[in-house]
Amino acid sequence: MILQSGQNLVVEKTQLTLTLQYPAKPGFNSEADTSVFLLNESGKVRGDADFIFFNQPATANGSVALNTSAHSSSITLDLNKIDAAISKIAITLVIDGAGSLAGLKQLKFTAQDIAEFTVETDGRSEKALILAEIYRHAGKWKLRAQGQGFNGGLEPLAVNYGVDVAPAVAAPPVVAPTVSLEKKLEKAPHLVSLAKPIRVSLEKHRLSEVKAKVAFVLDASGSMTGQFRKGNVQKVLERIAALAVQFDDDGSMDIWGFGAEFKKYPDVTLDNLNGYVQRLQDSGRKGKWEILPGLGGINNEPPVMQDIINTFRNSQEPVFVVFITDGGISKTGQIKEAIRESARLPIFWKYVGLGGSNYGILEKLDAFTDRLVDNTHFFPIDNYDSVSDEHLYDMLLTEFRDWLDIARQQRIVR
Repeated sequence: MILQSGQNLVVEKTQLTLTLQYPAKPGFNSEADTSVFLLNESGKVRGDADFIFFNQPATANGSVALNTSAHSSSITLDLNKIDAAISKIAITLVIDGAGSLAGLKQLKFTAQDIAEFTVETDGRSEKALILAEIYRHAGKWKLRAQGQGFNGGLEPLAVNYGVDVAPAVAAPPVVAPTVSLEKKLEKAPHLVSLAKPIRVSLEKHRLSEVKAKVAFVLDASGSMTGQFRKGNVQKVLERIAALAVQFDDDGSMDIWGFGAEFKKYPDVTLDNLNGYVQRLQDSGRKGKWEILPGLGGINNEPPVMQDIINTFRNSQEPVFVVFITDGGISKTGQIKEAIRESARLPIFWKYVGLGGSNYGILEKLDAFTDRLVDNTHFFPIDNYDSVSDEHLYDMLLTEFRDWLDIARQQRIVR
């Protein structure tokens, strides 16, 4: 059956395969992304788990699964597994990039063996579209053809459905970047593929237009030898450097290494990123258990944290510090004191556990309330090779916006 916009029909099947086809016109340089929203009777998601998209392609119970390719996508639905609190399932398409729906040659929605619906795209300036809805009515499921457009892309569409991309606090008066992240990353071609997961996570956390300084701190104690040898430290550095290109207009990133001692190294840029960690390792004679020359073989976090605090004490921009360690944290009191001091400054700490154990106070920071604001977040990575870039960026950006909004309210940052 061919549907027109606004038409609906009863869905008798419970196992559905939905297909979206969206071949592009010549010269179309953007990407089309499919998203699915599971909505309650108020037309809102209950939380992030009800938002299925590039970064989260399936529900936990398998009721919805999304598969995508360059010019099409498919969605499998098991309506028997849809939670009773879900009243409606919205199928949407978003244009990621400078283009609009007019750049698509065709936009066709098919519910296999049930119905199809084609949307006219010529002349359309919108960047997002609600294609169809599957909803409960009088004890049955029904399918409605839609075609409602949204200007602005994924963010306003997600907000429309209640996705908590960030607290509703006024965003900073900043100018959106005029050069795409892909273009900036062309200096490091092997990182260009990171642009899309970065953008998706930035939009989700409402950080797309935020400007911030980025710093990277690496644990060079002896127990980190395996992470250095596997190349994981360089890989994490590259992914943070790609994020720094988005956050900081000058594209540079401050970097420290620490063991028993610490050292601030030359700023990381896309020009010197390739092989950066290996050059640090080869920069001088190393003592027993040393990974980086002159730092010693044990970990001592407070001195390097204090140096970071002193460096950014008067920063005019928020500072996003990524601090990787494999654990062995013991100086709880001194670390708390450094965090407490920095809570009055424009500094946010993102602690990343890399294949270690005994993260100590870092795992318990949510319970550390003796500070002006919560300016920290910790997450562990047991096996770096098993973590997708999408998940990594999502975890990296978690709570940064929460801190930023509270820090503005407290006049810690402008």
